[in-house]
Amino acid sequence: MCEGGDLGQNAQMEPSGIIFAALDCDAAVIEDWNRWYDLEHTPPNVMLEGVMLSNRYVATPELHAARQTADGSPFGGGRASFITVYTLTGDPQIAFDDMSTLRERLIDTGRMAFPEDQKAVREGDCFQSVDAFVSSPTKLVPKDVPFVGHTGVVIRHRRGGDEESLARAARLVDLDFVHGVWSLTSRLREGLDMDMVFVEGDAAEAARTMRAVEPADGATEVLVDAPYDRINPMHYPWADSIRNSELPKTVAL
Repeated sequence: MCEGGDLGQNAQMEPSGIIFAALDCDAAVIEDWNRWYDLEHTPPNVMLEGVMLSNRYVATPELHAARQTADGSPFGGGRASFITVYTLTGDPQIAFDDMSTLRERLIDTGRMAFPEDQKAVREGDCFQSVDAFVSSPTKLVPKDVPFVGHTGVVIRHRRGGDEESLARAARLVDLDFVHGVWSLTSRLREGLDMDMVFVEGDAAEAARTMRAVEPADGATEVLVDAPYDRINPMHYPWADSIRNSELPKTVAL
C-alpha cells in the first residue's frame, strides 16, 4: 500500500492518446441505439488493455448550427451527431488493434446485435498525445487534462501550422469556460492533428467565442471545428430535438 496517501510514480498510468469515432444512428431509434451503446457496446471496449475510460458526446441541432467544416467532410451535411472518445494509456496502436479484433469476436458471439443498417461510423481514428494545456485556476498539470471535468468538448481537426496551433491551444485555457486543451496527432493519417477543448457551459457559444478571439492562422487548414455536449449515460433528453429537426432522418442520407 502507498503510505501518506501518495501514489508511487511507478504505479501511475498516464494518458497517451485516444481512439476516436464519429457516428450516427437513424432518428427513429436514437434512444434504442444509445441504450445499446451504453449497456452493451462500451463495457467490453473499456475492459481492453490500455483503455482508461470512455466518454460519449452528442451534437444537437443547435450545436450542428455552430459547426464549421471543410468541403466533403464526414462531419458536414448534418452527419456525425455523436462521437466516442476512448482515453488510452501505453501504445495507442495496441488498443486500436485490440478493439478492431474485439469487434469481430463480438459479432461472432452475437453481441453486436444492433441492426447495421440503422447505425453508421462516419470516421474512426487513433490519435497519439502531443501536448496538453490546463487552466491555471484548477492547479492541474498537463497529464491530468484528459480527465478534467467538463460538460462538453469542441473538436478541431487540422492540417499544418503545428506551432501556431499549439500556441493557440495554450492561449485558449485563459478563457473562463475552458478547463483544458489536449492536442493529438493521428496514427493512421499522416499530417492530421486534433485539438480537444474541454469546456463548461454552452458548447456552441464556446466554439463561436474561441473562433472570434483565436481565429485560425494562415498556416493551418481547419477541417472541422465542432462543439458537442457530453452524454450522461442512460439519459437522452435531447433525442426529440434531433428527431424533430432537419437533420438527416436515416444514416443513408
